[in-house]
Amino acid sequence: MKDNSTINVNDSDSGVNINNENIEVVSSSCIYNSVPVSNVNFTSGSKLSFSAAKSAGFAKGLRIFGVNILATTGVSEEKLIHAANVMAELIDNDENGEADNSCVVKKINELEAFVSMYNEDESEISMEPLEMLGLARNSTGLGAFETTVNYESEDQHDASIEEIFHLITQFGYSKVYPEIFGESNESTSLLAKAMDVARGRRQTQLTNGAWIYNNSDCSNAGKVGGSTKAWYFYEDNTADYATMITEYIYWAVSSNFGMHASEAGRQKAQTEWCPHTKSKLQQQDPTVYNLINNSEYAFPISKMPIANYRFQSIAQSDISSF
Repeated sequence: MKDNSTINVNDSDSGVNINNENIEVVSSSCIYNSVPVSNVNFTSGSKLSFSAAKSAGFAKGLRIFGVNILATTGVSEEKLIHAANVMAELIDNDENGEADNSCVVKKINELEAFVSMYNEDESEISMEPLEMLGLARNSTGLGAFETTVNYESEDQHDASIEEIFHLITQFGYSKVYPEIFGESNESTSLLAKAMDVARGRRQTQLTNGAWIYNNSDCSNAGKVGGSTKAWYFYEDNTADYATMITEYIYWAVSSNFGMHASEAGRQKAQTEWCPHTKSKLQQQDPTVYNLINNSEYAFPISKMPIANYRFQSIAQSDISSF
């Protein structure tokens, strides 16, 4: 285990310091204890309570390393348990019963961030009670209908991996390591700078209502140190620059652990992302590859979540109803 002191990261090989800057970051080991799986619980100091959760439309849930997954009535126990397994595998990727990066999990819990799970539509959740508590923006939404075995259907990936990973980076990595993994509209983090290269140039705002790219064809894409043609070209005009960063780190990590390695995965990825396998990522975007594979940050790089947390079986008895 690493200690709790701050450390100097000054290793260009790791992809952390591309500008030869001396950057203070927090160790991935913090004093934070939580069990892998437990019932939903709100402490006396929490903004959220059972009554507030019910008012928002939630009826059940469970906790993974202290992080709540709250679900509406229509979400089946099977889908809820699937999402819980995925969260456990992302937080404890080596499945030894301990969070791989306890500092990240501690920060997520300090911010009371949670997964907001609905069945078919987000309108099942009433945002007003959450807005009154200042928690409306402290969650990521996940539909039960999109929580599935990865590419079991040729055109559908397991969205629980994506949405839960968004929670982990937005409220965890981005906050613990703002200079390295910061995700904001003003970010100049190393991650943001790597993304700017992947997108062909730095663009923080829409141009005439659209994101403009110099390439959107993977057969013509560039790479770090080579052609500047974009290999990441997310075109959603409702997404801001911060969202672009969130999606970029998701694509990088999920490609690194093989989520899109199948032909179906490649077909889906190529509409906005080219290096869809670990080897392609290392070749095309070594900057972000080295960032996420730096053991100091303990990203989930050992295995792709398959909704089967081997350290502990997650059962219906772990679900709280309220």
